Amino acid sequence: MPDFIKDNWFVGVIAIIMIAFVGFFIYDGNKYNVSSKSADGKDVLATLDGEAITAEDFFNEEKDFDGSVLYNLYKNAVIAQSVKVTDEMKDEAKEMESTIRSNVKSSYGEDYEVTIAAELASYGFTGNSALYDYCLNSIMEKELNFTYVTDNFDALKANVEAQSPRTISIITMTVSDAENLTDEEKTKKENIDKEIKDGSFESAATAFSDDTTTAPNKGFYGYVDKSDTTLDTNLLDAAIKTEKGKTSDWVTVVNESTGTTTLYRVYVNETDVKTLFESEDEDVSSSVLYAFLEHNANLDLDVIDFYASKLKIEFKDEDAKKKIDAYINSMKVGE
Repeated sequence: MPDFIKDNWFVGVIAIIMIAFVGFFIYDGNKYNVSSKSADGKDVLATLDGEAITAEDFFNEEKDFDGSVLYNLYKNAVIAQSVKVTDEMKDEAKEMESTIRSNVKSSYGEDYEVTIAAELASYGFTGNSALYDYCLNSIMEKELNFTYVTDNFDALKANVEAQSPRTISIITMTVSDAENLTDEEKTKKENIDKEIKDGSFESAATAFSDDTTTAPNKGFYGYVDKSDTTLDTNLLDAAIKTEKGKTSDWVTVVNESTGTTTLYRVYVNETDVKTLFESEDEDVSSSVLYAFLEHNANLDLDVIDFYASKLKIEFKDEDAKKKIDAYINSMKVGE
């Protein structure tokens, strides 16, 4: 997956979120020609509930047509006919598009539009609206996934629960030497401990935490589970071992690249996966949704297969269908 996509996972929904790809190529009329059916003079490869997907839709001048592109086009067609687009989704897509453009431009400079176009085209869509379509379809697929997980929650939750899901808050304190605190550092540490004991973790975080991101939000960090790769392993271990409503002991983390030493205390806000999934904090609920997709093998494929089964799909090109089926099988885990 290209860096700009990885770096913008679910942008505008949980800050960096992207799950899906949308759009259509103009497919070379000389490739995969189908004589059995046409629409407006264009050869048809498949129909979904009566809507034709033509060979022209699949054109890509730069590369051979393959199963991954076919599957993306197939998946996008399923999503498009399974989710009703709302004005709110459109607004989110516009915001996401703007954020991505800004982020990619800062990384790639004035040639950023070429970079975006090349990456999006490799996944099957071009044109002036390609990035917006990408963003809108990301939001639509998230809605589809959320609905499916909601309807099948009990059957899917075990694998997520096994990862000890939770939301946490943190207090950070930067020190010069954890084993030899200065008088000022000792005083600050004592004040934090006292405020946690006599007041609350939230008030202690607001008043004393050195973390400029979480301190304004009463120390709230967000969702983590055992698979988290962003937290230091010692800090994550403390977060996982701490019970709901409890605060960990101090954890020392030394950044090997900078030499900076930071002390942490962790508070666990919530551990019930159902409560987390239904959180009013969209960052949290979206993170839990991703956890369901990550920890339930083939769930993303199962979702598309389920909603595709509700549509009238007819392939007019058996070679295209074979490529899609082969790609799906190649993507399945444990089968």
